[in-house]
Amino acid sequence: MNIKNTKKTLETMPTSVSVMLKAKHGVGKSNSVKQVALANGWNFYDVRLSQCEVGDIKGLPYRDNGVMKFAKPEWFPTDPNSKGILFFDELNRASKDVLQAIFEICLDRRLDGIKLPDGWRVVTAINADDEYDVIELDPALSDRWFHIDFEPTSKEWLDWARDNDVIPEIRHFISRNENLLDPPVGNLETGKVYPSRRSWATLSNCVKEMNLTNGDEGYFIQVTKGFVGTEVAIMLQRFISNEYSRIKPSEVLDNYSDLKDKLVEACESIEVIAELASAVVEEANKRTSAKMKDKQKDNLFKFFMMLPNDVASNVWVLFLQGKRTKKIVTNWQDDTEFAEKLQKVFLS
Repeated sequence: MNIKNTKKTLETMPTSVSVMLKAKHGVGKSNSVKQVALANGWNFYDVRLSQCEVGDIKGLPYRDNGVMKFAKPEWFPTDPNSKGILFFDELNRASKDVLQAIFEICLDRRLDGIKLPDGWRVVTAINADDEYDVIELDPALSDRWFHIDFEPTSKEWLDWARDNDVIPEIRHFISRNENLLDPPVGNLETGKVYPSRRSWATLSNCVKEMNLTNGDEGYFIQVTKGFVGTEVAIMLQRFISNEYSRIKPSEVLDNYSDLKDKLVEACESIEVIAELASAVVEEANKRTSAKMKDKQKDNLFKFFMMLPNDVASNVWVLFLQGKRTKKIVTNWQDDTEFAEKLQKVFLS
């Protein structure tokens, strides 16, 4: 199930049903669950079970009028009118004692006899059994959850990456090498570094902070391999030095005529031209008025007119979302050629 459908399920599934997400590491399980809570104004608690002892779940004992009771952990909700998501990550990495304590919450919606408020949803997450050192869940317990095979698409990550300022070099690289976005399928070699959606995002921040693309290529590889592995680091460096440098978003706006043949070639790959087009719109909206004159506006128009219709439809949405590009495209409305293009885009 992709991110969109997973979020829809978490929002609409009855709270009485506990949900279990199964996926590879680093694909955004916890972030997606948290986004659902934030989007709906719900509370959110993220409990990493692999780091917990049984007392962290059940609570510590205390004496009350001669009766032993357990002080509830701070994340256990007590307000009967509250709403939220209890997210128990790494369920199958927890100790057996922790699992027994957590099952009462997941399966019975109670903790030591105290009822979980009706507005709270319980969501758990596990990593793929065949690739990690995990505990195999008893089938009799496993069937008490609603299971989601969490499989975010590459496009969903690229959309997220664009909105969260992941550098265009990485976005373009992934658009051409979608198989390198996630760890490879099959048994993973212990101690070896593999790429993941999480590591790509972290690498992007480091490239920006350390200014790696403008420095020594050998050092770039040394740093990058610590996030995505040696082989992928070398591929990324070569891509940035060779392929990515051929067409830059700024050059599309400033020198469209010189790049036209290369852009026509780029249109042969929907993924490549789509990512480049998004970067061009992003570049246009970042520019000041002094750097976005009639020439650049005209080049933006020509670039849009050459885009494949399915790419142009997404770019049109980006145009309208951008403060500067929205003003620019307003002036195109009376152009007959543009009107015909737009009609084809939305009728195709």
